[in-house]
Amino acid sequence: MKKLLYILLTISALLSACQDENSALGKSLVESSFYNVYVDTCTVDISTVLLDSIETRGDSICQLGHYRNDEWGEVSPTYYAEYSKASFTPNASYTYTLDSLVLRMIPSGHFWGDTLAQQRISVYRLKYPCVLDNDEDYYTTTVLQTEDTPLTSFTFTPRPGQKREVKVRLPDEMGQKFLNDLIAQDDYFNTQSNFKKEFPGLAFASEADGTCITGFLVNDSSMSINLCYHEVGNQRIERTLTFRVNTEYAYTGIRHNRTGTPLATLQSGIENLLHSGETGNRAYMQGLTGYYNQLEFPYLNDLESAGEIVSIESATLYLYPLAGSYNEINQLPEDIRLYITDENNVLEDYVYGTDGVNVQNGNLTIDELYGKETYYSFNLTEFIRNNFGTWGMKRQKLLLSLSDEEITTTFKQIIFSNDPALERQCRLDVRYKTYNEK
Repeated sequence: MKKLLYILLTISALLSACQDENSALGKSLVESSFYNVYVDTCTVDISTVLLDSIETRGDSICQLGHYRNDEWGEVSPTYYAEYSKASFTPNASYTYTLDSLVLRMIPSGHFWGDTLAQQRISVYRLKYPCVLDNDEDYYTTTVLQTEDTPLTSFTFTPRPGQKREVKVRLPDEMGQKFLNDLIAQDDYFNTQSNFKKEFPGLAFASEADGTCITGFLVNDSSMSINLCYHEVGNQRIERTLTFRVNTEYAYTGIRHNRTGTPLATLQSGIENLLHSGETGNRAYMQGLTGYYNQLEFPYLNDLESAGEIVSIESATLYLYPLAGSYNEINQLPEDIRLYITDENNVLEDYVYGTDGVNVQNGNLTIDELYGKETYYSFNLTEFIRNNFGTWGMKRQKLLLSLSDEEITTTFKQIIFSNDPALERQCRLDVRYKTYNEK
């Protein structure tokens, strides 16, 4: 699958109500009574679903490193990049001398894991040029062949909150060849097609014992190859020629081993979802690994028995992250989305706010003092009204995920708590009115 917008979602819940008799609002020829009722203990059945793959070609952030823990398993991203040719016109009056060939990398600010430990990354040359035919694309599951021996390896220490540039020196012989061929005006610098045949690109991979994954910007400056040289005439002048990532043929691939985790048996596809009861009363959401959530309210229509006429006044969904699963390093994403689909899982729309214009983003509330009242919330009044009393093909579904951008560029994550034994778990609060003839 490409973007997560093309998947589906359902909602399920167990409803128990506490009821406040408000007043008898009036009498006519037929005596009647009205009640305001508040359902405040609705437990949400939330499941974890896995995407088969995510399209990451052309994204503005790449991820590098390696991380493993008991909840998510072992995750190791690799960044594959083709580079654009650079223009250079030599002057016969000058001579040129190589200084260095340097990779320039700027952190994006995204981190996952132990930021105190050094990371070691190896840089490999791709074996073959990147080529896409017809409807082909690059996904997190795509693997390209590389040379067996890295061009270079380097270590760096992540610095959360800082975008300190990382510079990596590539082999001088590689830089000297580029410079010599530029001076000689070799034909492979004439077109991108020729350039990629001579230099297919690079792959960035981490060692398997790393304990952190770091995001890097991908733009004209970051992840670029910089040929630093001197132009020597009457004066000696420093020059730099930059080879930028060709984002049309660059992507992040992911290796993910879930062995030994609560999600070890999870297979991709909505039909293979795991209910929270099967995963330790937890549900998992994460970008790049492809986890998202389905929710269900199968007993919503039981409210119809509360009166001869039942009117939904309001409905709010509360989603609680598992205590201890987030901290200053593994921060909760500020933006999550609910999407509405039809019974065939065809996307219909976002879940909007009360103005009908702005898309709801989860309204993250953080309890800075005790951490107990940290939760996401969505106003589902319109959705519940539209689906109350419907069955089967007429019942819409819901999908819960990170924003589309963060799915494809980050490892941001949430573990939702759905344990009936805990005071704070995922729930739906509904206010409704009933009418009964006496």
